[in-house]
Amino acid sequence: MIFKEELLRNNYSFEQAELIQIKYQNKIKSIRKEEYISDIKPIKTIAGVDISYFYDENKENGVSCAVLWNLEQNKEEKHYFAQDLISFPYKSGFLGFRECKLLFKAIAKLPSSPDLIMCDGHGKIHPRRFGEAVHLGFALNIPTIGIAKNPYIGYFNKNEIQKIKGNKAPVWAKDPENVDEDSSNELLGYVICLNDGSKPVFISVGYKTTIDIALKICLITTKRHRQPEPLYLADHLSRKRTKSYIS
Repeated sequence: MIFKEELLRNNYSFEQAELIQIKYQNKIKSIRKEEYISDIKPIKTIAGVDISYFYDENKENGVSCAVLWNLEQNKEEKHYFAQDLISFPYKSGFLGFRECKLLFKAIAKLPSSPDLIMCDGHGKIHPRRFGEAVHLGFALNIPTIGIAKNPYIGYFNKNEIQKIKGNKAPVWAKDPENVDEDSSNELLGYVICLNDGSKPVFISVGYKTTIDIALKICLITTKRHRQPEPLYLADHLSRKRTKSYIS
């Protein structure tokens, strides 16, 4: 698997990390739209990825899980784990530097590269449009989408969201009520309910995907939980796995 090593390192300062985000986001803007996934048909396999944490001898460790999902059959095929020390501290806006290296280690164990990766984090809904989903997708040159449980930046109308599958509202970069008619407003993603009775999630494009495809795939792969099944399983399995490392 070809990857950009600079984006998988985790020994940066926050200042250095921010400069890297700016550097690569400018390059992402130059990618031709023809390279983006605009049709669901070519997508056969999806990897849902997540990390769970535990402490051992006062050192923070992570267990990543990559769930290989067959989209045609809409079920799991296999899953793989990776474990390592966590060296990059948590700070909003820099999750990719904390997690992408360990996520990559689990993804690299898959029998072949997935057609798309689901991340438990934001994509374009990010101050520099470089959330974890963007970070991981660009590092591996694999299309990605971000599915986060909590809001980060942007404006949306909470009153528009009902706990009905498919009900959604746009997340805008600027407050729509304070934008002049002559001014533009950037669509960052959507807040959407993926399952009846469940809290909504925040979906945004990561790398080489469109928001329409991201929403469609998430709705198809969500079964009984708040998140799409590949992500739910990655979270559940990684949490379960951490128990075997706790002494």
